[in-house]
Amino acid sequence: MRLFRTRTHVALWLGIVVAVVGVVLVLAAPPSSSGWFVTAPESDFSYVAGVRPWQLVVGPALVLLGAVVAAFAAGRLSAQRRH
Repeated sequence: MRLFRTRTHVALWLGIVVAVVGVVLVLAAPPSSSGWFVTAPESDFSYVAGVRPWQLVVGPALVLLGAVVAAFAAGRLSAQRRH
């Protein structure tokens, strides 16, 4: 296949796929709370601050990693001489 003929092509497509998975994770994340969760006076906890779903932590990291890998591979492909 022409899309996967070199390791640089594989890295390009892998970076794109990782970035897309990161975007999907961010979009599929449940809505985060405002950071404060009030409970009944008899409860053990009165509030929970800074609660974020794991998708909002992992998703942007995957988008960044995928974008860096894809940009590096695209730059490498654009700098190669055609034979």
